[in-house]
Amino acid sequence: MQVVVLLAGIVDPKWRLERLALRPDTGQADETGLPKRFSPFDEAALETALKLRDAEPAVRCTAVVVGDAASDPLLRAVLAFRPHRAVRLDTSGLALWDPLAAVRLLGAALDALGAQPDLLLMGREFGDVDDGVLPALLAEARGCLFFGQAHAVTPAEDGPLAVRMRGPREEQQRLPSPALVSMTNDRGNRLRHPLMKNIALAKRETLEIVSPPPRHFARAVEARSLSVVPPPSRGAGACRILGGPLGAQVAELADYLRGWRGEVPQ
Repeated sequence: MQVVVLLAGIVDPKWRLERLALRPDTGQADETGLPKRFSPFDEAALETALKLRDAEPAVRCTAVVVGDAASDPLLRAVLAFRPHRAVRLDTSGLALWDPLAAVRLLGAALDALGAQPDLLLMGREFGDVDDGVLPALLAEARGCLFFGQAHAVTPAEDGPLAVRMRGPREEQQRLPSPALVSMTNDRGNRLRHPLMKNIALAKRETLEIVSPPPRHFARAVEARSLSVVPPPSRGAGACRILGGPLGAQVAELADYLRGWRGEVPQ
C-alpha cells in the first residue's frame, strides 16, 4: 500500500507577527526570519503514516512538505523519522491560501512525484492559511473517498480502518483505494521523538526538491493587503479573583450573582 502524507508548516506561535506583510506581486505573506513548525494536525497525520508503516512491511510511506526554502528544516525533521521517501514541493511565488489554486498545485505535485497513493493523509487544516476545506476539495478533485476529522487509521486484512468521534459515538469507515483522510490531533496520535542517530543522519542527507510543473495556477481571488489584528483589550474588571476562606468566597460569589436577578452587576 502506498501512503502519502502532505505536510505544510505554520509560523511558530511563540513568535510575534507585527511586521507581517505581503511580498510585492506575489499574494504571499512575507515570513522572512519567522521559524516554522508543524501544527498538531500535521503531526497527527505524520504519526499516523509512521504507525501504518511500522505495522505493515508492505506499506511504503512518502512525506511531502509543501513550502519554500524556509521549510527545509521541516523536511530534515521529517527525514529523521526515516520514511521511504521525503521531498519538498517548492511553492515559491505561489499562494496556498486560495483553496482552488492549492488543489491544482497539490494534484500536480502528486502527478510529478509519480505517486498513485492508495491513502492520502493530511492535517484537518493545512498550513497557516487553510480554513479546513482543502482536504475535502482535494479528495473530490482526485476522485478519492473522503473521511474527515479522523483520530486514527489502523491496518486490517480487508483494508485500513479510519476512526473518528462524533459526540459520544465512535465512527469507523473501511477505506477503499484511493482514499483521503484528514487527521485531527488526539492523545493517541502524538508525534513520536526520532532517534538521535537518525537526526544526525538527516542533517547530512541531500534534500529532494520537486518543482511544480510549468503551468499557471490561476487564483480565484487576489490578496492586496495583510495586517495583524491586535488582541482585544481587557478592562481592569474583566477578571475578579476571590480570596479568603472558602466560606467567605462562597458568600462573596452569592452576593455577586444576586445582582443578575435584576440589573447586570458591573
